[in-house]
Amino acid sequence: MERTFSLNDSAVTVLWNDAAAPALYTVSEAAEARALFASLPVPRPTLVCISGVDWDRDLSPWPAERVFRGGENFSGGADDFLHTLLTQLIPSAEKSLSPAWRAIFGYSLAGLFSLWAMTKTDSFQRCASVSGSLWFDGFADYLSAHPLLGRPERVYLSLGDREEKAKNPRMQTVRAAAEQAKVIIESQGVPCVFTLNPGGHFQDVSTRQKRAVLALL
Repeated sequence: MERTFSLNDSAVTVLWNDAAAPALYTVSEAAEARALFASLPVPRPTLVCISGVDWDRDLSPWPAERVFRGGENFSGGADDFLHTLLTQLIPSAEKSLSPAWRAIFGYSLAGLFSLWAMTKTDSFQRCASVSGSLWFDGFADYLSAHPLLGRPERVYLSLGDREEKAKNPRMQTVRAAAEQAKVIIESQGVPCVFTLNPGGHFQDVSTRQKRAVLALL
């Protein structure tokens, strides 16, 4: 089953088979979410996809300089986006659902946002950061000082094994940042898995997302 609705500037797609299945929230395009949902084995979780998001604004936890020439600076609007997610989007998405538990996952900046969100709310019991932008300025220090809330059941981190070969020096730190994040998370008593996939940042995105979802389940 599928239901769609709009919220502010975002479009939300809810895909489900069982109203009591776990609900997994992600930021991506609806077509990608539909393909991911169809590829999952039965019984499938509920998948809630949010599209139309300004990634550099809504998924960045604080302001930071851009990484790509011609791109926008990160403006640090994640607090506002998370507030909308918790107070408006989740209640609307789950209007006819009663999920067993919730998870949040995402790719790239959405992966950074997913892990950061776990330090701000206990509404999610599991989390995956897939090729997450954990190189983001100051994030390791932030994660050390802000434990994940609610003692999550599971955290999954993954990267491509060539992502640290990026030309941008900030992005070259991504593997070290992910390995440090795993140590920090485990020191908080939270089970955490870190996996390397073949290739760079933009390779096999759908396959990496599917692996993350299966790991969360």
